[in-house]
Amino acid sequence: MERARGLAERYVGKPGVVGVYLVGSASRPFRDRISDDDIEVALDDAAYEATPLEERHVFAIEEGPPRRVDHEFYLRPWGELLGLEGSPRDLDHYPFQHAAILHDPQGKLSALFPRLALLPPDVRETRLRVHYLEVVFALGRAAKCLDRGSDFAARLVLGEGAVALVKLLAVVCGSWAPTRHWAAEELRLLGVPEGILTAIGDLLAAPSSDRIAAVRDGLHAWLDAQGEEFHRDRMGLIQWAFLTGEGKAAFHTWGAR
Repeated sequence: MERARGLAERYVGKPGVVGVYLVGSASRPFRDRISDDDIEVALDDAAYEATPLEERHVFAIEEGPPRRVDHEFYLRPWGELLGLEGSPRDLDHYPFQHAAILHDPQGKLSALFPRLALLPPDVRETRLRVHYLEVVFALGRAAKCLDRGSDFAARLVLGEGAVALVKLLAVVCGSWAPTRHWAAEELRLLGVPEGILTAIGDLLAAPSSDRIAAVRDGLHAWLDAQGEEFHRDRMGLIQWAFLTGEGKAAFHTWGAR
């Protein structure tokens, strides 16, 4: 954090700067030796428009080995940040659950970020249904692909199902879904059991009917342990998804594209 604050000094006091904050793995407890400092700078809209394109995203390279990005600055207009509150994209919310504010002279970041980070209860309930059905359908389709001898198709379907399962697990925990490249680490921090993560990894590594069943059964046992009930009426969920306007709209908003 001290290093990030030092890097951010170049923007402190500049005209139009609303605030500066750190996101990405550098703001999380699992950062490692190849993590870079992802620093975002919020500018008022006029200052952003006056900033040349080449100055809106700048980064420094460490030659290594390994050669990597050491740190980068990504400039964002304040109006864009304000508009994220109603976005359905996880990437527009999850980073702000953990963003570390480095400079916030007017308190605007500290006021906005909790609103961006919040997963509204109605969104949570809708997404539980959508992602659960996505997972169930993917596991079922993958089993059929394996029966047909199509390993390639099974892996494609399971990849999509794994993404939906990551979203489901996070949403059950009351969180927006994390980025995929740090999904396992983030889900552990949310309290998802290691056994579920291991079962998912085993299935993706070597798909089989037994491993599909292990993921499905482990998921159901965990949902029961969390006190969830939405998954117990699968036919009702299917009817909601395919036969009601609400369900169709939910899949259009939250389902895989």
